[in-house]
Amino acid sequence: MLKFRVSEESRPAASWQVSSGYLVGSDGNPVRSEIGFVDGLICCTNRDTGTVAVVLQTDVDQCGRLLLQTCLLPDREEPYLLNLELARHRIMVLYNKLEDWGMFDMPADHPITRGVEESRKLFIDATCAQGDDPLKADQLAASALVVATRTSEALSLGHADLLLDRRKSTESLPLHPFGCGVALDETYERVRAGMIANFDFIQLPICWRQLAPEEGEYRWEPLDQWARWIQRHKIPVVAGPLVSFEPGVVPDWLFIWEHDYENVRDLVYEYVEEAVKRYRHIVSTWNVVSGLHVNDHFTFGFEQIMDLTRMASLLVKDLHPGAKVLVELCQPFGEYAGQNQRSIPPLTYADLLVQGAVSFDGFALKLLMGQAAPGRHTRDLMQISNLLDQFGQFGKSLHLTIGAPSEPVAAYARRPSSKSDQADQSDSGYWRAPWSASIQGRWMEAVMKIALSKPFVESVAWLALVDDVAGEIPSGGLVAQNLQPKGSFKRLVACRRSLMEPDAAPTAAAAPNGPS
Repeated sequence: MLKFRVSEESRPAASWQVSSGYLVGSDGNPVRSEIGFVDGLICCTNRDTGTVAVVLQTDVDQCGRLLLQTCLLPDREEPYLLNLELARHRIMVLYNKLEDWGMFDMPADHPITRGVEESRKLFIDATCAQGDDPLKADQLAASALVVATRTSEALSLGHADLLLDRRKSTESLPLHPFGCGVALDETYERVRAGMIANFDFIQLPICWRQLAPEEGEYRWEPLDQWARWIQRHKIPVVAGPLVSFEPGVVPDWLFIWEHDYENVRDLVYEYVEEAVKRYRHIVSTWNVVSGLHVNDHFTFGFEQIMDLTRMASLLVKDLHPGAKVLVELCQPFGEYAGQNQRSIPPLTYADLLVQGAVSFDGFALKLLMGQAAPGRHTRDLMQISNLLDQFGQFGKSLHLTIGAPSEPVAAYARRPSSKSDQADQSDSGYWRAPWSASIQGRWMEAVMKIALSKPFVESVAWLALVDDVAGEIPSGGLVAQNLQPKGSFKRLVACRRSLMEPDAAPTAAAAPNGPS
């Protein structure tokens, strides 16, 4: 068992939020575990064998309330200091990234160099103090963690600036890098005009539940309206996901066949064939399957997950040879894998697809933060940058969908959408400060810059243009429900112009500002 001593305001903590925590094995994948808080100690029980690290949510002062990881630790009776172990891991990441990115030669007075040295000294002082004065050691370690986290984010952004300058100077930025998701009922022409003026492509949802509320019957009209508009304006489209088994996406009638895989497969085949044939004239990229690796709702086996992915990808390739085919990975940090033994960790799933010669062109990563739901607790920029590097090793292009709220989660508490959402809904964490339109915009700009600096990233799309109380992130739009643009919308437009039109004079964004 691993035990961690935690403190608040120079005294042992009376409580600690552990519902979002999990253990990670030496291969980087979550393992079966139990985490609880008892008498000022966080107690972690590993149900598997081997040395593990713990990932826990913690306050990191001005950096935010974040999910952070320790190094791999052996079991011992004496409690570890949580802040000390979190700081140890973050400083290790700092040194590793300085080496990986070739940035060790920065001047001694550079803020990143000073931050690395300051965090190292604070960590050494904390290590020396832990035997005699654990509370003082915890305070020093907390300071080391803050400095190391802040410095690692600065390093991520600094590295992104270097790579972006290189991509711009070599004219290797993608042709259509900035996108945004829409809802089928967004029919206001000013909203659509804002899409054309400020984005390079749109993400058009294809929801099986909406298209086929009854088995064998299709209702195409909402999608047909968008298809006619898209054909008229010739804007690139990423459509999908075609196949997802999330409760809000899959038709209710399909659950009748939940334990009859062959029938489910045939129904998926028929539906994908109908949708692709009908809309292939307006779609340039298909998001074919989404979240099958999480396997949280239908009881598919490993071979069935891989078979569905392969079948759907091949079918779309056959029906629409000129289009790109993407496989979407939800919850890309893989927290779910420690609780669901039927699931496949995201990096493992990606590797299996590549090694198994599945016919697809790239990965779509769905990176949502700011909600107390599986896979959506807040992480820092270094973790995001490192995650992208991990997926970049597979030799496939990456296409991101990102999203975060513009107000605290408590302001729009919603019903859980899945069994695993029954976990703590009270604390999603936050980046820098509690979520607001300003923080949403700053986070979006930072993540977009980091993503588009990577040579293997081809596009980044914001989850939703307009707030939708029934959406995945109710306040996650760039435009409020009254169709007034938020500050994050204007920030995205400015970011796009700075990357795509570096010599252009600043102009006002062509923002949607009301119904017509």
